Amino acid sequence: YGYEFGTAIGRLHQLRDDLPRIKARLGKLTPGPVGSLPILVGGSGEKVTLRLVAEHADAWNSFGPPESWAAKNAILDEWCEKVGRDPKAVERTVCISADEVDSAEAYAEVGAEHVIVMSGDPFDLDALARLKDALSS
Repeated sequence: YGYEFGTAIGRLHQLRDDLPRIKARLGKLTPGPVGSLPILVGGSGEKVTLRLVAEHADAWNSFGPPESWAAKNAILDEWCEKVGRDPKAVERTVCISADEVDSAEAYAEVGAEHVIVMSGDPFDLDALARLKDALSS
């Protein structure tokens, strides 16, 4: 599309500048959506990304292991408090690979509300069956 990819911090600064415009535009869709379109920001950078999540996102997605995810989750809570937002206003999600589904419960215990399972091709239905079993017990 002719856009320069730039650096990670440059892209984050661009996202910081664009998120208010994105939210404003989503609020003016015609016809409007049923409900609202949530903004999910993924990443784990403690100084920029998690602050952007606290300021603008409806949901946050990151990765583990569970102990690392929990530490980032706590930092997101701190950012929410610093910017005057209720930490509970941000849904917490984690992205795991199909071979990590056995750790889903550990993520739930440290605050993950949703688990996103990545899969390659072909799709690993056995991993989803393990996840279902782990979450239903």
